[in-house]
Formats: sequence, C-alpha cells, structure tokens
Amino acid sequence: MPKKKQKKRSRHRGGAQAVVRRELVPQPRVSTPAEIPDAYDDLEPWGPEPGPVGYSTGGAPVHLKFATGTLPAVRLSFGDLFAQERRRPIREGWGFTVELPAVLELLERIDDGRVSALDARSALAEAADLLYDTFRCFEAEDPGELRAMCRQAGGCALCDDRRPWFEGLLNTSDGLWARLQQPAKYPFAAGRHGLHETECSVVKRETPSDYSRPTGDVYVTALNAFSHTVDPHSSREDFEGSRNYPRFEAMTAQEARKWVLDRTGPKGGRNYKRCQRCAPAV
Repeated sequence: MPKKKQKKRSRHRGGAQAVVRRELVPQPRVSTPAEIPDAYDDLEPWGPEPGPVGYSTGGAPVHLKFATGTLPAVRLSFGDLFAQERRRPIREGWGFTVELPAVLELLERIDDGRVSALDARSALAEAADLLYDTFRCFEAEDPGELRAMCRQAGGCALCDDRRPWFEGLLNTSDGLWARLQQPAKYPFAAGRHGLHETECSVVKRETPSDYSRPTGDVYVTALNAFSHTVDPHSSREDFEGSRNYPRFEAMTAQEARKWVLDRTGPKGGRNYKRCQRCAPAV
C-alpha cells in the first residue's frame, strides 16, 4: 500500500495556526446601573426595549430637548471607552459613549440651523451628569478627587450609599461607650487582640478620652472620612478617624465567661489571648 504523505511542519514556532496575542489595557469598570428613578421625566427606565431581534438595547435612553424639537431616546452608556487623548472629568463626559446615528442627526440639525452647537454640547453634558449616579460613575473616579469634590459639595452619592454602614457604626459605638463608662458593672473588655480588664491601661490608651455621637457639620466631616477611606472588604471599622470611636466591648463576668467558652476548642485549646499586663481572671 502506498504510504500516506506526512504534512510538513512549519519551522515557525506554533506553525501556521499560531495566534498573535494582544495585550489589553485595563480600564476602569463600573457595576450594572441601578434602576433609574421615576422622578426623571426625560429618562426612560433602565432595561431592554422591545424591538427586532439583533437590535442593540444597551445603555440608557435620554431625550435631548431643544427649543425647536426633541431628539428622542438617545442611547448613552458608560464604562467601555476611556479616551486618554481627550481625558476630562467624568461629569463632562469622559467614559461615556453615544450612539453614532444620534450624533449624525444632531450634526444635521446643527448644520441646518435648528440647533446651535452650544445647545447640543450643553444637552450632552447634562445627559452625562444625569446618568452619573445611575451608572455609579463615582466608582471609576479617583478617590482623592472624589473626596475633594464631596467636601466642596457637602456630600456625594458614595456618602449616601455608605451612610447606613456609618449609622450602624455609630449605633454600635454608642452602646460600647455606655458600657465602658461602668467598669463596676462591666469589669471585662474584649478587643481585637484578646481579653482585658475594663480599667486596663491598654483599653484606656486605645479608647477615646471623650466620645459623643457626631452631629451637624461634625457629622458631615465624619461621614466623609468614613465613606472615602473605609475598605468595603473589611469590617468597615478601619478608616481614617476610627480611633475617635470606642472599639472594646465591655462585658459582665457572665458575658466574659461565655466569651471565653465560645473561643475555647473541645480539646482545651483557646482562640484568644489574655492581656499580659492586667491578666484578667474570669
């Protein structure tokens, strides 16, 4: 039988089927936009619209209104393109994309005099500003710049988003502080590194000398510090200014014994430490 001819292998690495890999430049990303509030009359609800199969329904539709008429349902999206050549603040459009047919129609209206270029620019900038919170654009902002803008404005969407966490921290702090002021009733205190007596010098050193729940301008400053420095993946207690809040949990003798029992294994090992300075005897 005749022998089958063997295919010649390419001398090039990987052969003719070698794939050229391109290195992708990482870009800022944002989470899926939240549902758009009904209060925005000019903004339709987020989500796919009915239409022929294969039609793109991404982004969010915004009606661009002018004195001579409305350019309806212009699709804007955020997070795919961040042009370095024309970088500017996100609220001025950086990171946003606009559907090309709408841009062409807008240029036609400018060309025939129905819309001025200044009005077109203003309408697009207003659309980007309107979608800023909806698309959670603040997640792509530089943290330092975002904090500075927050201070100047007296608040921001990130502060509103993390306000419930901060309120929870304040509620906990109020309870911890009240107990720490009654060492006779709560003689033991547990911290991150173990068990102490409530009047231990370590507890006093790491507890603010005075504490009161922040209000007014002090509250705004404290919320800003929390919102813009907290690590979302931590216990949400590690942030700039956290030493202004009590951390130790003062306990009765009975609560302390349960605390020790919960951290003692079945074979007698313990998953906690006793302060070597005060050597609490529970």
